[in-house]
Amino acid sequence: MENVLDVLVVGAGPTGLACAIEAIRGGLRVLVVEKGCLVNSLFSYPPGMTFFTTRERLEIGDIPFTSVNVKPTRADALEYYRGVAEHYHVPVQYQERVVDVGGSDGNFEVRAGATDGNQKCYRTRKVIIATGYYDIPNLMGVPGEDLPKVSH
Repeated sequence: MENVLDVLVVGAGPTGLACAIEAIRGGLRVLVVEKGCLVNSLFSYPPGMTFFTTRERLEIGDIPFTSVNVKPTRADALEYYRGVAEHYHVPVQYQERVVDVGGSDGNFEVRAGATDGNQKCYRTRKVIIATGYYDIPNLMGVPGEDLPKVSH
C-alpha cells in the first residue's frame, strides 16, 4: 500500500506531538496535520503567561523540560515543544484543517483543506484526534458574549 500512513495525528499540540513521537519511536510512518502552527494553542496564549503546573508535568518524548523557573512561561514552552518536535523529526503539515475523516480501522481517508484553498486527501491505517479544547470557549449564555470584542 504505497503512500499509506500508519498513523495520522490531527493536532500538533503537546498531546498530538506526544502521540506522534511514540508512533515514530515504534517505527511507524506518521504525519501530523495542524490547522495553525506547532502548539498553536500555546502560541495564542498571552506572551507573559506562566503555567500553573511544573515543567516536569509538561514533558514529552523522554526529553527533560529545562527552564529557569519551576513553572515555565509561554516562551519556555514554545521553545521546548519546538525543540522536541525537531529532535524527533516529527513530520507536520501546517495550515491544514481536517474537514472529514472516513473509512474504518486500518483504512481511513482524511481530507484536509489548506489555507491556499487546495484540498488534500491522506490515506492512513489509524487516526488520532488530538485537537485539544482551547479553541472552543465554554459559553455561558449571557448577553454580549458573542460580541467581536469578547474573547475567552
